[in-house]
Amino acid sequence: MWHSILAVSIIMIAFLVGMALVCYVFNFKNVKRQKDYYRKLHQELAVGQQVIFLNGVHGTLTRIGHETVDVKTKSDAVMEISRFAITEIVG
Repeated sequence: MWHSILAVSIIMIAFLVGMALVCYVFNFKNVKRQKDYYRKLHQELAVGQQVIFLNGVHGTLTRIGHETVDVKTKSDAVMEISRFAITEIVG
């Protein structure tokens, strides 16, 4: 009797380990894809491009520094923002 319980337990543990591996592989691929996207985005930054930041701010790049960028907004305000907050290049 305990042999069947042990067999079921081993099957359940194997199933859980398999599911964990599948989740890890899909997550790893997603993280890699995201890293590649942001690496390409930061390489393509140029003055005059319109960008969207993580917090939803839209603006035009006026200066690109090593860690920060200056962004001109619709109200003609210029803000210094971390370049790593850029999520999308609009145009």
